[in-house]
Amino acid sequence: MFRQNRTFHRYAGLIVSLFLLMWAVTGFLLLNVPWYQEEATDLKVTSIPLPDKAEAYTISYIGEQLTATGEYSWDEIRSIAKSGEAFKVYIARDPILRLTIDEKGHIHALKQDPILDLFYGLHVGEWEDLNYVTVLEVVSILTILLVISGLIYFLPRRKKPSKLQP
Repeated sequence: MFRQNRTFHRYAGLIVSLFLLMWAVTGFLLLNVPWYQEEATDLKVTSIPLPDKAEAYTISYIGEQLTATGEYSWDEIRSIAKSGEAFKVYIARDPILRLTIDEKGHIHALKQDPILDLFYGLHVGEWEDLNYVTVLEVVSILTILLVISGLIYFLPRRKKPSKLQP
């Protein structure tokens, strides 16, 4: 039992670690390394209006305001995420635009090289002809099984009571 558990734990750990390493490296490159970006200076719209209430400044509000400008369409917007006080928006163009919209509604845009598109696709799972949700489910189930098998493997074994011979 323990030998099978050890083998399962080892190989499941190797599979899950590949995905975790990929997500860590691509996430780091997407967020922290500016060497593959150059500033986009050809934007027509450089700010969006702020809502009356601060709590209305949401992801959906950002998307609506960007499409209302006429410079962007819903088909081009790949993702919008809140990052601290700012919003990060990925626009599918050639090259891809990464917009940062601050708390005052100012838009700062960076153009990204094709290598970044590869990193972005790996990070968020935009692989062609692959159901990414299924991959995430398999990795999640493997992670749960890793935790359980790790507990079984590393918890001390119970000693069987010895039989006394008369």
